[in-house]
Amino acid sequence: MKTKYIISLTTFLFMVGFTSCTKELDVEYKNKPNKDIVFSDPGNVYSIAKSSFYNWFMATNSSISPRMAMWVAADQGTCSWANSGMYHLSMEPRIPFNNTTSYTYANIFETYYSDMYATLNQTTNVIKAINKGMVIDINGADKTELTQAFAYFVHGITMGYLSMVYDKVYIVNENTDSTNIPTSSYQAGTEAALKSLDKCIEICNANNFTVPDDWINNTKYTSSELAQLASSFAARFMVYMPRTKAENEQTDWNRVLDYANNGIERPLAPYMDNSTWISWFRIYTVRPGWARIDCRIINLMDPRYPWRFPDNGHNPPKPQSDDNRLKTDFKYNSVNNMKPERGYYHFSNYEYTRYPYAISTRIGEVVDFSVAEIELIKAEANARLGNLSEAINIVNDGSRTQRGQLSPLSSNTNINNLLKAIFYERDIELIQTGFGIAFFDMRRRDMLQPGTLLHFPIPAKELMVMNMPLYTFGGVDNADGINTSNGGWFPNKSK
Repeated sequence: MKTKYIISLTTFLFMVGFTSCTKELDVEYKNKPNKDIVFSDPGNVYSIAKSSFYNWFMATNSSISPRMAMWVAADQGTCSWANSGMYHLSMEPRIPFNNTTSYTYANIFETYYSDMYATLNQTTNVIKAINKGMVIDINGADKTELTQAFAYFVHGITMGYLSMVYDKVYIVNENTDSTNIPTSSYQAGTEAALKSLDKCIEICNANNFTVPDDWINNTKYTSSELAQLASSFAARFMVYMPRTKAENEQTDWNRVLDYANNGIERPLAPYMDNSTWISWFRIYTVRPGWARIDCRIINLMDPRYPWRFPDNGHNPPKPQSDDNRLKTDFKYNSVNNMKPERGYYHFSNYEYTRYPYAISTRIGEVVDFSVAEIELIKAEANARLGNLSEAINIVNDGSRTQRGQLSPLSSNTNINNLLKAIFYERDIELIQTGFGIAFFDMRRRDMLQPGTLLHFPIPAKELMVMNMPLYTFGGVDNADGINTSNGGWFPNKSK
C-alpha cells in the first residue's frame, strides 16, 4: 500500500530547488536564487547537467555513505573500525541498524540520502526545462540533445541506486508534483530508473554528439557510447534489485540480456585528480591498517584456507591457489592491528592491491563499471535462459582464463556449476568496482548473514521531520527474509 507524505524540509529543498514547504513551514528562501530564474537560463541548465555525474560519483564514492558498511556486511571486506558504520553493520551476530538521529554515524547515512535526492532534483529540473522547449546553445553550438540525454542518464542511475539501497523511494521526475509525492516500492523505483535510461538511449540513438571529457573526468563519450553506458546500468539494476533468491528467480532475464548485449565495450573509469575527483571509498578500503579482504574471499580461491579467521587469533597457514589473482590482486600481511575485543572474525591477512590508484597521490583511474561485469551479466542471463553453451563460452573467454589462468569450463558443465563459476568470478574480479556489488550479489542469493538488513530504511532525520514513526531493519531476532536476511553463507563445518 502506498502512503502519501508531504516531503520534509530536508528532502524538499533538494527536490524543488530553492523554495520549500512542509506541514509546519512555508518559507521562501530569499537568500538563495529562485529555481525558475536559475533554470530559465540555458547556460545554467547546461552547467547543471555537466556537474550531475560528478555529484552522483562523489556521493557513491564517498566514505560518508553506506558503501563501506555494505562492503563488510557482505563479507567481501572486513574491518573492526567503526568509521562509516563498518563495525556496527558487520558485528556477529548481526544487530539491528541504529536508525536514530543520536547514532554516532547517523550522518553517514543521512548525507548519502540527501545527496542522491539532490542529484535527482538537479537532473529532473534540467529535463523539465528542455522538455518545455528550451534550446541549449553554447557558443553557437546546439547542445540540447547532449544535455537532455545526459540528464536522463544521471537521473536514471541515481533513481536506480536509491531503489537498490532503500526499502522505498520517492519517484521524482518531470511529471511529479514535488509538493506531494507518495513513497513507492523499490521495484517501482527501479522501473522508473529504467524508463529514464531508456529515454537516454532513445535520444542517443537518434542523434550524434560527444560528451566532453570534463563531464566524466578525462574521457569523452560519443552518443553511441553513452547509450552503451545507459544500457549497462539498466542491466545492472535489473540484476541487483532483488532482495531475495526468490525475487531473483523472477528477473526478466531476456530483458537483462537485451540491455547487456548493448552494453559497454570499455570500462567506465573516471580519472581521479586528487583535487576535485577523489574516491574516498577506494582510499579507505585499501589503506594499510584499515579494511582488508574477508577470509570468505580467500577461502573461495583455496578451500583449505579457513573461511573465517581462527578464534584463537593465530594466523592460519598461507593459502595456495591455481587462481593467479591470489598473487596479482592480493597482498599478504602477517600483522593485524584490528581490535581483538571486537572479534577475531574481523581479522584478515590480506589487503587488496590490484588497482594502481595510489592512496599516496590519489591520482589515477577508478573503475566503476568494468567490461568484465557486463560480460558476467551476459553469462548469467544466458545461463538462466538455458543458453548454457553461450554462457560457458563467455566465462571461458573472460577473466577466468585471461587473468585467473584457470582451466576453461568443460562444454558439459551443468547449470549449478556454471552459476557457481560465474559468481566465483563476480566475487574475485569485481572487487573495488561498482557500488554495493558484493552486497547485492549476496542479497539476491540469500547469502547475507542472518540478521543483516536487506535494505536501509529512510533515515531517522527524514522520518522525524515528516512526523512518521521511526523504523529500522536488521538483527537476528528480526530475520524475516523480507527486510532482514534469514539466509547465510557459513559452511556446515566447525570454525
